[in-house]
Amino acid sequence: MMASASEESPRITVEIVFDRLSHSFSQPSPPILTLTLTSHAKTPLTLFTWGTPFSLPRALTSNGFVITDTSSGQNVKTSLMQVQRTPLKRTRGSPDEQYFLTLQPESPVHLSTGFGRGGGGVKPQPKSVVERGLEVDANGNEVNLRRSKSATGVDGLEPGRKYEIGLNTDLLDIIRWAPAEKEDILVEGTGEGSYVQDYEWNKGSLNFSVRQSTLSVET
Repeated sequence: MMASASEESPRITVEIVFDRLSHSFSQPSPPILTLTLTSHAKTPLTLFTWGTPFSLPRALTSNGFVITDTSSGQNVKTSLMQVQRTPLKRTRGSPDEQYFLTLQPESPVHLSTGFGRGGGGVKPQPKSVVERGLEVDANGNEVNLRRSKSATGVDGLEPGRKYEIGLNTDLLDIIRWAPAEKEDILVEGTGEGSYVQDYEWNKGSLNFSVRQSTLSVET
């Protein structure tokens, strides 16, 4: 039997905020993006964030965000990095524990990352450079190393434009969650029953309200 919630559709508000309103490609690092999640449910909720917009910074390369050019109304093509890995565990103390996020009622949780490649550790480049599909060195010279031709955060965006940043709602619609705290879901050991799929999750049916943000890109 699937776990049941204390209400039909628990509501979660998500606010997207940047630490600055614009980015220039003369700057060495991208702006910092922060997601603030607030649950309005009556009891704790735990989200399993792997493959969702809340798995930062991986969400920047797994279609977690939607970047829209406000002038044309067109969505920007973003990087998609395919990851093949062993089945995810719910073992306490394992690396996969980071994907279990508990939200307490009316208690905001903040998730942050640099809005660019490598969680902000790589200097962003404009679209004219990125679309060539080659890495550049510290002096801006191309080197013979392939890279994605699509945008990763501000990396790959076009100067002189303004963008609206939102979340991929298709991924929010299928997120796995439970009306429980993380500690009640995690188990000891790696034996039978220790996989994420072994837990009786609810899937979808959360009511997300997302406040989007805008970011101007300069030369």
